[in-house]
Amino acid sequence: MGKYRPPPRENPRSGHRPDSWRPENGRYPTSHGGNSSRDPRPPGSSPSRGAVTKTKRERVTNRSTRIHSLRNLLARDALPATVRQEKERELASLLLDQQKDQLAKATKKNLQRYHFVRFVERQKAERTLKKLVKLKESGNFPQTEEYRRKLEKSIHQAQVDVNYTKYAPLGEKYISLFVQDENDRDKHKTQMNRKSYAILTDSQKEELQQVEDDLANIIRNAAGTKPPMWYEVEKYMREDPENLNALREGKLTMGNKLAKELATVGGKDDAALRNSTAQPIESKPSWLDDDGIIDPKDLDSDDDEEMSDGGFFER
Repeated sequence: MGKYRPPPRENPRSGHRPDSWRPENGRYPTSHGGNSSRDPRPPGSSPSRGAVTKTKRERVTNRSTRIHSLRNLLARDALPATVRQEKERELASLLLDQQKDQLAKATKKNLQRYHFVRFVERQKAERTLKKLVKLKESGNFPQTEEYRRKLEKSIHQAQVDVNYTKYAPLGEKYISLFVQDENDRDKHKTQMNRKSYAILTDSQKEELQQVEDDLANIIRNAAGTKPPMWYEVEKYMREDPENLNALREGKLTMGNKLAKELATVGGKDDAALRNSTAQPIESKPSWLDDDGIIDPKDLDSDDDEEMSDGGFFER
């Protein structure tokens, strides 16, 4: 009988051990510098850049970062007048482009949200205007100066209501016209029960409805529940009706917001612009977190003298 000999031991430095698993065999990266077959990065590649470490081109072309850089640059007191004028023109151009983009996004969002409300209120306002005009043309109303003035006022308000539903800025929140009217109408209907209301003739019901509508308008106007934009529409109807389309597209309200932004830079202290109620434009880069810190090299650029989009205003 021959002598028993155990099988030869595997080389511990070889790349294959069927009975064990160790990280130094090359499956995963180790502290010894071994390559890993599962490493997502190819050999020799640099680690991915973080959110703040932007390239020079990205810092120059990013609009929000450029606006932030220009604000800091214009905040310096010892800035030459020619350089300040050039940077103010560039900042004005960037703010205008930024405002246009924000307006387009808000318009698309509000169109989807308020489309049905605007449509319903427009139909209701047009029916009211049609009834009032028909009543005026028929002459079936008390021929008194007081009632005639009241009828003319109701027609004017109905015309403004129709134009408000048409030309209210699409990029802003739409405030309903007839919420208060419906509440007031329900209060007046409770004063007459169904049995008493059923006794009335059709002409009496129509007359009662007209009185309720007039009373609802009086209460609404006295309480000041008209939307603020309603008076803007009325003003443009009286002064320049051609600007109603511009009001609808937000071009008139966009100018107020841009003027406020320009009033806060370059040493301009116009009180009328500073007291504007428009909301400030967010100039922080979109790629920066709320609690993040802006890298100083992301704010200033060596190409300051080469970037200018043309004149916007002159000193």
